[in-house]
Amino acid sequence: MAELSARNGLNRCPHCGGSDIETDAKEGKLRCKYCKTLFDAKSDNELGGVEGMKGETRGAGADDIVPSEDVILTFKCPACGAEVVINTEESMNASCHWCRHIFSANEKISNGAVPDLVLPFKITKEEAIAKARAEVDSSNQMLKSEFRQAFRPEDIRGVYFPYMIVDVNAHSESSGKAEKTVGQNTTPPFTVDVYDISREFDLLVDDLTVESSASRLNQDTYVNSNNIINAILPFDTENATAWNANYLRGFASEKRNVNVNNLKEIVALQSGDMARREAKKTASEYDRGIRWDREHLGIKGTKWKAAYLPVWLYSYKDENETRIYYIAINARTGETVSCVPTYNKKGDNTDARHHHENETNVKIENLKQSDVKITTNTGVRSREINGKNDTRVIGSLSHGRDEMLASEKARFANGANYSRAQQRKDMTLVTVIKWILIIIVLLAIFFSGGGGGGSSSDSSWDSDSSWDSSSSWDSDSSWDSGGSSDSGGFDYSYDY
Repeated sequence: MAELSARNGLNRCPHCGGSDIETDAKEGKLRCKYCKTLFDAKSDNELGGVEGMKGETRGAGADDIVPSEDVILTFKCPACGAEVVINTEESMNASCHWCRHIFSANEKISNGAVPDLVLPFKITKEEAIAKARAEVDSSNQMLKSEFRQAFRPEDIRGVYFPYMIVDVNAHSESSGKAEKTVGQNTTPPFTVDVYDISREFDLLVDDLTVESSASRLNQDTYVNSNNIINAILPFDTENATAWNANYLRGFASEKRNVNVNNLKEIVALQSGDMARREAKKTASEYDRGIRWDREHLGIKGTKWKAAYLPVWLYSYKDENETRIYYIAINARTGETVSCVPTYNKKGDNTDARHHHENETNVKIENLKQSDVKITTNTGVRSREINGKNDTRVIGSLSHGRDEMLASEKARFANGANYSRAQQRKDMTLVTVIKWILIIIVLLAIFFSGGGGGGSSSDSSWDSDSSWDSSSSWDSDSSWDSGGSSDSGGFDYSYDY
């Protein structure tokens, strides 16, 4: 596994060279605490460079978390030579007690506790307070009186939340049926041309942003309102700068607790969503939509960087509930989303989510496409192709593929579109139960004096599954996370 080299000292004061700096959120700049010079943070995450990327590359901050690693570390100040001790359970930064040089633990901690990148606060606390107050005022008539009375916007806090910023180099292949209306009819019956279509291209994803806190990976709004943190994405991650401990001054932060391998399936599913969207763009003439019968995404290379992204957060806990309510503000763009207690709803905010498929920087290269007309149907009364799935978004679901497959099973009473892999599991269980019953019957016959009783086993058990696997998901999609950390390659295939 290649490791991104650490680059310290990128944000020293350009006037005096000092490293004792702080964030000036009002100006969106850094301020030298020694000479008071204001200066811009230098980006360490410029867009691009996805083409030709192979294998897996991780920043030092994206390394797997090792809970057993020692937390008391000693550092030698590079400026004056003094030794400084840090308890990393309590602090991620320290200053030299002699020369006030500020240094980061990033090079010393290899367990993912310190990120590679940080995006400084830009929205001031005063602006955040005004936005929080406006958010509450907009729903004032519906708010529970307890919340309205307890609301203190000045208690809003600046928090850095952990995310992974991922670049992906992938190859997408898909094939299926597409339909377009012949003529100008706007009401049924329609005359419809049916096509066999296929699309193949390289998919380049730049700065896909993924949660790396386990408590917010669960997007089930009935048990977790934390999805509002996810809903204020996207951030301008291209302006993220190399980690510097000074950025945390005056702000709270959370430590990442999810490893890269636990995020690979989410990244693959969301990359697949983007591939599906890009494929649809190349087939805009099919007004009745597309039914993809097969999709395959192979990921050839990934680059992972752990990042801190800034959020202004106001939280409230109802004394009569265990639920915590929030108002969250993107501290870069001002995007505001709330989940507050009201009389007419729970405040679940079920629509709050990051539209990764629309907001992430994506481009395709080496497009190959085929469109072959196979038939014309007349007297068609439906307005879209049967089984249309070209707008499907799998990567936004709480449990990804499992939840999607469960919804497919529920939608089709006969099991069509239900995964063959799941069918096999169900059939295996049924078969085991059948054989247990058969053995019990045979043993009962044997001990009752019926001899071998072989004919009695000729029961009408039929091991044929009643599931109709037509148009079904083939989750045979072996996830290959690449046994070696150097490979980084993984893929999936879906046969609908």
